[in-house]
Amino acid sequence: MSSGLIGGIRTVAIPTAENDTPEERIAESLTERMTDAFVEDGRLRVVDEETADAVLVLRLRSLEDRPFTFTAQEETEQYRFRLFIDAVLRKTADQSSLLELDRMEGWGTYDASLPEEEGRDLAIASGLDMVIEEVVDRVTASW
Repeated sequence: MSSGLIGGIRTVAIPTAENDTPEERIAESLTERMTDAFVEDGRLRVVDEETADAVLVLRLRSLEDRPFTFTAQEETEQYRFRLFIDAVLRKTADQSSLLELDRMEGWGTYDASLPEEEGRDLAIASGLDMVIEEVVDRVTASW
């Protein structure tokens, strides 16, 4: 086993994501799902900020719902939901930045005729999965 990843860290804290959007539940979901992804990955132990070697600061920057496909009558058939996040991994000892990931994009599409929980919510989950996988991969890449 190596001495850790970037900067020799072995533990990480993931505080609640900062949110520049009006949708609090998406930022909360980002935080919860990111924590779960690191726990499942297992290469870094998720701990509180006081004992962590590094802190992963997340920021939900923006959200978009845009028409994506159309019917022959030019009505919106599907929407594409996109989210953009920033992630910064900071070493707690000196607050130095170990990794900065700016304006990472995740997306999903959904049928315009579906209720929100069957359509948009699944597109949000898909977008979150994309950015979370990328963050975990980039943070643990030096293992």
